[in-house]
Amino acid sequence: RITCRLPKTHGDDVVVAVLELVSPNEHHTAWHGACLSIAELARRGLILPRRLGLVVPRALQALVYDVRQGSHSVGAHVRDAACYVAWAFARAYAPSVMKPYVQMLAQSLLTVAVFDREINVRRAAAAAFQEHVG
Repeated sequence: RITCRLPKTHGDDVVVAVLELVSPNEHHTAWHGACLSIAELARRGLILPRRLGLVVPRALQALVYDVRQGSHSVGAHVRDAACYVAWAFARAYAPSVMKPYVQMLAQSLLTVAVFDREINVRRAAAAAFQEHVG
């Protein structure tokens, strides 16, 4: 909400700062928080269309996030948040703006909707895909 009140250039700086959290060196909680932040920024239309070229690939990385820790894996919450990002894109941007990214998003969302081991992530991916289809 604070980003809404900033000038567009400063709001864009917030987006860039959040995107820096989506890197292989960051903890899964940083990925989760970054995805939720990106989704909220997108839902409010605060990610400029020219930035989607940077944001969409990061969201696609998050859709397949899975890190082994000890005898189990973590990442379902990150993948779920990435589905929220994809859903927010469908709600916030016109189809003409999303057109360059539709193929990549559709392939990733369908893969997650069919093959993810967590039912809630499969459902979230299916909902995001359905939102894009209309």
